[in-house]
Amino acid sequence: MIEPTIELKVVDRNNWGTCIRLKLKEDQTKFIAPNLYSIAQSKVEPNLLPYAIYANNEMIGFTLIDSEPDPKDLCHWIPRFMIDACFQGQGYGKASMKTIIEHIKSMPNSTAIRISFDPDNDSARALYLKMGFMDTGEIEDDEVIFEMRIVK
Repeated sequence: MIEPTIELKVVDRNNWGTCIRLKLKEDQTKFIAPNLYSIAQSKVEPNLLPYAIYANNEMIGFTLIDSEPDPKDLCHWIPRFMIDACFQGQGYGKASMKTIIEHIKSMPNSTAIRISFDPDNDSARALYLKMGFMDTGEIEDDEVIFEMRIVK
């Protein structure tokens, strides 16, 4: 399969309506906050940057990136990541995460990326391991924390 062209675009007044209509599979809704909640959270926590994920100019997902690295370890976080149910199982998750990682690597003072997820979310675990994240052994807010060290 040819890898799709993935692009991150800031969620703004032109695309937020489409973004909040993206849907997970029914059995996944317990694993991640709705996009509307994440967009609202980004308005009160300005370090959180909401991005719509596009493949070949069509919105397929959403991510939230913490633009300010944790001062003690310079980790950037990916608090939210989702691919619309219609686009799952087609390689978009892997291609999107690759683009998100490259975006974070380009940010100043980045030494690591952290992501957390529900321990029962086996598909997230498999994807993050495939992308090079490592299990830290840490649990925060009942979620498993994975980390990827950034080599520049």
